Amino acid sequence: MIALGIDVGTTNVSVTAVHLTEGRIVWSGSLPNRQMSLDEPYSYGQDPLVIEQSVRELLGRAPRGSSICVTGQVHGILYYDREGRAVSPLYTWLDRRGCEPIDGMTAQKLLQEQTDHLMPNGYGLLTHYANRLMGKVPEQAVGFTGILDYITSRLAGGSLKKSDPTCLATYGAYDPVTNTTDERVLREVLGTDAADWIVPAGRFEHAGLFEGSVPVSYSVGDNQAGFFGTVMDPEQSCHISIGTSGQISLFSPSSNCPPTMELRPYFTPGYLHVGATLCGGKAYEVLYRLISSILKAGGAPVTSGEAVFDLMKTAAAEIDEPSLQIRSTFNGTRRDPDIRGSIEQISLENFTLPELIRGTVDAVVRELDDYRRDLGELFSGVRQITATGSAVRKNHLFKDALERFFAMEVVPVPFDDGAAVGAALNGAISAGLMPLDQRRSVLERMIQEHA
Repeated sequence: MIALGIDVGTTNVSVTAVHLTEGRIVWSGSLPNRQMSLDEPYSYGQDPLVIEQSVRELLGRAPRGSSICVTGQVHGILYYDREGRAVSPLYTWLDRRGCEPIDGMTAQKLLQEQTDHLMPNGYGLLTHYANRLMGKVPEQAVGFTGILDYITSRLAGGSLKKSDPTCLATYGAYDPVTNTTDERVLREVLGTDAADWIVPAGRFEHAGLFEGSVPVSYSVGDNQAGFFGTVMDPEQSCHISIGTSGQISLFSPSSNCPPTMELRPYFTPGYLHVGATLCGGKAYEVLYRLISSILKAGGAPVTSGEAVFDLMKTAAAEIDEPSLQIRSTFNGTRRDPDIRGSIEQISLENFTLPELIRGTVDAVVRELDDYRRDLGELFSGVRQITATGSAVRKNHLFKDALERFFAMEVVPVPFDDGAAVGAALNGAISAGLMPLDQRRSVLERMIQEHA
């Protein structure tokens, strides 16, 4: 009764083993997932063959599982040959070729001109469209897929032409209400009939067997997996994750999504309304680097990065609320990748270290709170925030700011990888190891066990 969740993250590849009857994580392990050098200033690539090797190595170390499910980074793509083996790098969600000028116009702008659809940079269909325009599609490629679907196919021997809706949506131009991808976009991007596109898998569908005996479900998106693996009461709790980026997710049976947010499919009837930022904890890290460089230039005896983070938390305690107005859009937004951050309302008195620290934390949380305001009545039933991510887990300043902005209880999740736990539970349901309605009781035991 051990379910394995595999998380192919941007920074690490990890495997988490969940004991279903005991309700606890019994094993976890990870390996680094490094960037490849592609000699393209706009690229961010990783090696899918190395990722697969890391997954297999971790599975070899983990206890034998009764089910497997993959989650992790989404949006990016890789190309594969007739044998289903990768023949290109993984062009990740951080790859910016979609906004690279090609004969005076970006692929993003051209796609919008041809289809009236503005696709965010890094989405799989836009990346392929840019590669077609640049002549960068490998000659031996017969198709492309996301890294999660690719790893699932390699473990289970399943089809590369089927995908769970939570992964299918991340390629772009997907409508979660009709469970279809816009045919105009597909024809323009693929240059072929839209009938060649990936088929949606059913909820909790079985993809194949690992080593001939362990059921593997179709891979699932990390946003949905993180919600599934941490939020016990979807109708009364929203999910906020602050790691490298930031994200707020609200479950609702309504498909009436604010235009500033994204409507995403979920595992049960209903949808996630998601607002995503590009700089969450990353904005705080930028300030950390600045402070570290000043200390180094002044010859201060700083022994570790952790010491600098401790210094920042101590300094921030000097004030309760900042008067500096900081925007943390240092890497743009999903709708406007060219917008940048700012510091405003600087006076003779407030341009201080405590103000900069508190102001940066507030800026990260304010971006998420703006989405809450956009949700309006949809948010009215929420009574608490389930908070995950390294920034919340390691730094009380983010929890404090969330409570101040949202004026409600913030419940941090006591274990590290909610997405891997959610994937493990999804795989267990897919394999018939437990019914869907048992998910809450397993989570309750896990939270008590790891608190």
